[in-house]
Amino acid sequence: MQSLTDKAHHQIRKWITRYHLKPGTRLNVKDLARTLEMSQTPVREALSMLEREQMIERRPQRGFVVRGLTLREVEDIYDLRISLEELAARQAAKRLRNAERKRLKVLLDDVGRNLDGGDKSRILELTQDFHLIILDASGNRFLSEVGKTILNRIWIIQNINILTTDHLLLEAHPEHVRIFEAIENGESRKAAMLMKEHIGGAKRFVLSRLNDSDDVLSHLIMGYQQ
Repeated sequence: MQSLTDKAHHQIRKWITRYHLKPGTRLNVKDLARTLEMSQTPVREALSMLEREQMIERRPQRGFVVRGLTLREVEDIYDLRISLEELAARQAAKRLRNAERKRLKVLLDDVGRNLDGGDKSRILELTQDFHLIILDASGNRFLSEVGKTILNRIWIIQNINILTTDHLLLEAHPEHVRIFEAIENGESRKAAMLMKEHIGGAKRFVLSRLNDSDDVLSHLIMGYQQ
């Protein structure tokens, strides 16, 4: 059974990754406890967990604050993500189980049906699930755990990036289909190459937006630090 601390940790992290709690936002333990309908103790424990995950930070006179990312950190996170998911795709091509194959196929079919005029938030959630399933399909528990921690940081950027432009959302689906086909066919080298190209393209696009001080993504992710 999930503990109150785990529930608080999951919900607060979700609020951060979905941008309901923006970078620079002060986190008041009392207010969070009231919203979550629990005592302050599990909330404090959850905030300590999020601090260790570097999603929030303590600031003098302000307490816990949602942590943003510098341009260098964004680049470093994407580089690490490329290495991890390239390996995950390679191993998934060798270890894919039937249940994961079915989940990926159903997910991709769902995205395909919703691309034209569908719920963008739902499509975004499905595309993120695609990467999570491949991490699990690698059969490498350690890789999956580290990869999911990294993706929690990426989602903060990706959620805003996708919701403020259709560019990556439209390009991602056919790329995901090709990655899945390579994994399904056991083509480990091809799957790894396609995953590297896929995430590398996303990295270049995001960095180009963050380097533009007039871009809304740059303002939302890093503007609070200026």
